[in-house]
Amino acid sequence: MAALTLAFAATSTPHVEAQDSSLLDRAERLADQGDAREARQALAQWEAEASAEAPLDERARAWYLAGRLADDGAEAELYYLRVVIDGSSSRYADDALLRLGQYTYAQGEYAKAIDYLGRLRRDYPTSELAAEALLWVAKAAGALGDSERACAAAEQGLRELPPTDSILDRSFREERSRCGESVRRYSVQVAAFQDVAAAQGLARSLLNKGFDAWVLNATERDPLYRVRVGRGLIEAEAQRLADRLVQAGHSPFLVSQAVPPPDER
Repeated sequence: MAALTLAFAATSTPHVEAQDSSLLDRAERLADQGDAREARQALAQWEAEASAEAPLDERARAWYLAGRLADDGAEAELYYLRVVIDGSSSRYADDALLRLGQYTYAQGEYAKAIDYLGRLRRDYPTSELAAEALLWVAKAAGALGDSERACAAAEQGLRELPPTDSILDRSFREERSRCGESVRRYSVQVAAFQDVAAAQGLARSLLNKGFDAWVLNATERDPLYRVRVGRGLIEAEAQRLADRLVQAGHSPFLVSQAVPPPDER
């Protein structure tokens, strides 16, 4: 390790940024290889030599790697939260949110998991992890007994999923299979807010534009106020409505509810 330190030091004067990246590259490579002890040493060296003047994206990368290398889930959660809070503009924030969602799901904190995963989709809508986040939303909602949200997340995920991702495709289909053979009816979700006044304001605006808007109230288990348009629609009707909302400048998605066939009601 001393020889390694000297080798880096020999080139540090003209290439400080390259040195910083090389240390983090080494830590990440070692982490990928499963050598956590050496990875931690490389990360500690970077912290000692380069962290003070490192740009935000590099610091966020270091926190993200520290989360991956943490000895326990609680420690990892703190590092990932630091990425999300202090490094929200970095390229690691969406992955950190996904890992937070997975960790809290494993801990049985399903509502918290949905909150992290929803934040990933809301704050990073173009993330390559957005579809995978829906899979964990479906799992967490199912664990909460919220079949409407679980089924909606599974169906939305199948629509968003790249056709080449066969592993996620199977996982989404497995989640959707739990929805049974019930008839499905749809609404279109436009947005979700923690503030009821903001949700009501958007609903009024949509009503003034001719949309059948309404607010799904928050609950203790689900603290968000969801603005939706339409009720009991078939999928084609809901999709046409979503298209109109896109033209109006919104980013809607379909949500569904299983309705038992008439002979089962």
